[in-house]
Amino acid sequence: MLTVSARQLQREYKKVLKKANTAKEPIVVIANNKLQGAVIGLDQLEEIRLNAVAEETLKDYREGRTKSISNLEELEADFEEMKKEAGLSK
Repeated sequence: MLTVSARQLQREYKKVLKKANTAKEPIVVIANNKLQGAVIGLDQLEEIRLNAVAEETLKDYREGRTKSISNLEELEADFEEMKKEAGLSK
């Protein structure tokens, strides 16, 4: 486990952020011998976000909140409906 002190994070934030983006694990921030948080790289953040979306999508599927679309016309009609609901339609 990679660690960095809060003071080191303040003084060398660019170096710590660079390390976080190259390391494939979080960097734990410690102050007064206590864990205070973690710094993660952008790749790790994206992976966490994608996993959350995948879990939510799977939950929706299991709960029957998805629909099947058979052809391009159905897809386009559904997309237009979503745009109207979002207020994006002209």
